[in-house]
Amino acid sequence: MSREKDFQVFSDCHQHDGITLRRAKQVDKGAIWQVHIRSIREVCKTHYSEKELRMWTEVLKPDRYEEQINKGPFYVAVENETIIAFGNLNKKSGEIEALYVGPEYLRRGVGRKILQTLENEALDSGLKRLCLTSSLNAVGFYEGAGYRPQRQKRWLLPFEMVVCVTMTKKIA
Repeated sequence: MSREKDFQVFSDCHQHDGITLRRAKQVDKGAIWQVHIRSIREVCKTHYSEKELRMWTEVLKPDRYEEQINKGPFYVAVENETIIAFGNLNKKSGEIEALYVGPEYLRRGVGRKILQTLENEALDSGLKRLCLTSSLNAVGFYEGAGYRPQRQKRWLLPFEMVVCVTMTKKIA
């Protein structure tokens, strides 16, 4: 896998096309939560019912990101001091646990930028393969980045099951 220079993060903060990518801080939890909620409600509505979206977002709370931020790597993309996207990697499991982009920032390379940064972190940690669970609407994005669908699975929410797709990519 090539490491595109534009997307490498050499320190805790890197800027590209007016968007800064930096490590998340605990103070970012509320803004991360807002991006997460908006992305699910507005972007995922093409593939999920209103009931599924409501159940999905009701389980999310700002404090749920605390542990993920602490263990990292967890990145946020910032434009004009506003968090517009986020993503995190679990190095122990080799799983990209989350990658969400605010609806108005789709197709601007923000998701790809975060994904490449997480992949670089994985490579630096000696990981050879990454996995993730994709929402149905994001499968094409991940396929474009070299991930391959493995199987559909049902993700349990409090009173609803939503269909997702597990995907993997060999990175080394």
